[in-house]
Amino acid sequence: MQLDAPGRLRTAMKSVELLWGPGVYDGISARIADQVGFPLLYMTGAGTAASRIGEPDLGLTTASEMVDNARNIQAVVQTPVIADADHGFGAVVNVIRTVHQYEQAGIAGIHIEDQAFPKRCGHLKDKVVIDRDEFRRRFRAAASERWNPDFVLIARTDARAGNGFEDAWTRIEDAFDAGADVGFLEAPESRAEVEEIARRAAGRPMLLNLATNGKTPTLKVPEIRELGFKFAIWPAACMIPAANAIWASLRTLKEAGTDQSVFSETPHDFFTWMGLDTVLDQIERYSDAKVAPR
Repeated sequence: MQLDAPGRLRTAMKSVELLWGPGVYDGISARIADQVGFPLLYMTGAGTAASRIGEPDLGLTTASEMVDNARNIQAVVQTPVIADADHGFGAVVNVIRTVHQYEQAGIAGIHIEDQAFPKRCGHLKDKVVIDRDEFRRRFRAAASERWNPDFVLIARTDARAGNGFEDAWTRIEDAFDAGADVGFLEAPESRAEVEEIARRAAGRPMLLNLATNGKTPTLKVPEIRELGFKFAIWPAACMIPAANAIWASLRTLKEAGTDQSVFSETPHDFFTWMGLDTVLDQIERYSDAKVAPR
């Protein structure tokens, strides 16, 4: 587990040019991403909805389900985790409680958006956003009431689709004025808009969400770094490839009557990815019994 994840992330924000990483959604994806090595991991809300309750990203997950998933993910990795906190799950007092719950989960920070309830994936149609004053209140409360001043608050606006780029940018400005640490303008629709976000940020930290094959154009890490973004996340990097692999494996099993051709790894190999050696070392260290050979 990453102890003092908020403090570590704050330090990294000062020393690392671009903090970037994949969206993870459960213990398997988090463990593997942590071992591959990234400056940052991101708990995706869409992946949480899909893996925890088997539903699309339409605001169906509860605060407790999201927080519990974030806690489980941060507990098994060394990399700081930022997490989706949807719209804060209610009125201003609910937003405050949401911030406290995520702080208790031990993660580095969260993003809160300006969508009305029920929210939906930022790359789907027909999103509805709250008014600007309510968004400001959410972040004024979140920034003032967080227990740990290092806990990173990321302001996400989904206003681009329905209200246009200018309104979306104004909401980012509002959120910074209210105490947000990072801005997140969801789903810019062209390279020019991405560049304009970077230009207007004028050194303030911004996050770019690369939802592959979504509304935002594809950019690579060097390009994003050169533009000056502080954070970049690839939310679908684990969940969609995993779903594709499961489809392929199960089709093979159904058609061939065996899954032997799908993978060559042994159960031992898989458990090693999940931390087997660490646990066996702990058993051996604190037990009189000898651990069986690995």
